[in-house]
Amino acid sequence: MSASTRRATRPSPGQGRPDRAVAVVAAVVVAVVVVALVAALIAGSGDDDGVDTATSPRDTAPSDEGPSDEGTRFTDAAVPDDTPATVDGEPLPPLTDDGDDPAIGRPMPTLSGTGLDGRPLTLPAAGRPAIVVFLAHWCPHCQAEVPVIQDWVDSGGLPDGVDLFGVSTAVDPRRPNHPPARWLDAEGWTSPVLVDGDQAAAQAVGLTAYPFFVAVDADGEVVARGSGELSAAQLTALAEMTAGGAS
Repeated sequence: MSASTRRATRPSPGQGRPDRAVAVVAAVVVAVVVVALVAALIAGSGDDDGVDTATSPRDTAPSDEGPSDEGTRFTDAAVPDDTPATVDGEPLPPLTDDGDDPAIGRPMPTLSGTGLDGRPLTLPAAGRPAIVVFLAHWCPHCQAEVPVIQDWVDSGGLPDGVDLFGVSTAVDPRRPNHPPARWLDAEGWTSPVLVDGDQAAAQAVGLTAYPFFVAVDADGEVVARGSGELSAAQLTALAEMTAGGAS
């Protein structure tokens, strides 16, 4: 684990997910009109035994009274956990740990279904660059990353013209921090969230660990993928690269 990146949580074997966790950090240095991308890949593994006792950094354990924060749009919608997502397009290959992502330059499949707010949702939007982050409510790294992302958004870190989407996947009522709607409401999450009740969306993007990021350019092509916790500075670098494409 590096000083700036914490390892991701791999999916549980019982969920039929790959058992390899890979953390990828994207950083860009802009000089005049040249954007240079430096990618550091860090291999790690999650500990499912530790996940079951984890809690959110903002104490998001569910209660009968619901979230204490203002937003309750996800909780009030009461979208069933098993609501499936639809995938249109060729699935991406799983992310590997050899430093050569086979998905770069390939079209990201279009994911559609029901948002956590109960409304129809399709992502990414045609003609717009986007960052999509896949979240599991029981994953401690997701619980740590969500407030970082939301604080970054609240502070104006997300550039104009770049979309941010969440995907709620691997939902398990037997695990901590359920339901994900209450958790995200409590964190004040403001971006659209797709419900991936059958993990079809997660499989389609080649997810290997949580949280999992996929960045696509305006043409809908993948410019970066990775898993693990990103800092605000790394999120900014990823967003700038997403807006500018892979050039």
